[in-house]
Amino acid sequence: MPKPRGATGATKLKIMAIICHNGECGLDSYGYNIWQSLRSNFHTYVNDEDIQNVYHHLKDLCALGLLLRDDEFDKPSKRCLYTLTERGLAIREKYEHYVNVIGGKVELV
Repeated sequence: MPKPRGATGATKLKIMAIICHNGECGLDSYGYNIWQSLRSNFHTYVNDEDIQNVYHHLKDLCALGLLLRDDEFDKPSKRCLYTLTERGLAIREKYEHYVNVIGGKVELV
């Protein structure tokens, strides 16, 4: 059964946690490194063609007003920087567990 439009499922919450963690560590978040983090921290989207799914989730999160996409971030390489909006930061309790997994405070079960 599909999720209701505008729902934030586990993968979207993991993406938000990655962006949150990266921001707290002073790291940039762009599609490719978000995909790499999903693979290494959560063992999801392990195939190369799965990166398109990540971009789809990023687009949805931007449309929901939870992320902001900066197209001017790294113009020569055409990377887009993603950051959490205030609305995205306001729902941190929903993805806090995943932030802790990335930070090594909790093991993924």
